[in-house]
Amino acid sequence: MSELLERIDYEALVLAKLEDAAQSSSRSERRAHLDQAAVFAAQGEAARYAADGSRDR
Repeated sequence: MSELLERIDYEALVLAKLEDAAQSSSRSERRAHLDQAAVFAAQGEAARYAADGSRDR
């Protein structure tokens, strides 16, 4: 499963969700996209930490 995590481009997912948030027509929709972007960012950090054992990158 860690192999799968390494293949996911979390940065691209975060950027896509931020773009979705910027184009949202309602606050609730914007908040949902921003929440998802935060989740992807956290998952990306966790995957990077798991891959190289360091948070300093």
